[in-house]
Amino acid sequence: MENQDQVEKVFFTIGEVAEQLKVSTSLIRFWEKEFKQLKPRKTAGGSRKYHIEDVAILKRIYHLVKVEGYTIAGANERLKVKSDAPADLEQVKIKLTEIKRFLLELKQNIS
Repeated sequence: MENQDQVEKVFFTIGEVAEQLKVSTSLIRFWEKEFKQLKPRKTAGGSRKYHIEDVAILKRIYHLVKVEGYTIAGANERLKVKSDAPADLEQVKIKLTEIKRFLLELKQNIS
């Protein structure tokens, strides 16, 4: 299988997400309590599995809080407002990744 045919991940562990954002897992758990938009799935053992949409929300939260300097309350309000261009772009990337994954799986099943 060529590199372009590799299926991209859809779910991530809290450790993988923390590594991507370069933050602690405890900060992600804190944000999960503070931002109702975050709804990671939990395994039978209680481990969190973050969908790529959850990761996009976490990236947006990170940007609002750590880069733009919003408070938690301010970031919550900002997330409720219609998405601006960078967030829209992130959503488009997520949808395209899901479509690519589906098409690659379909190609593998046909072959």
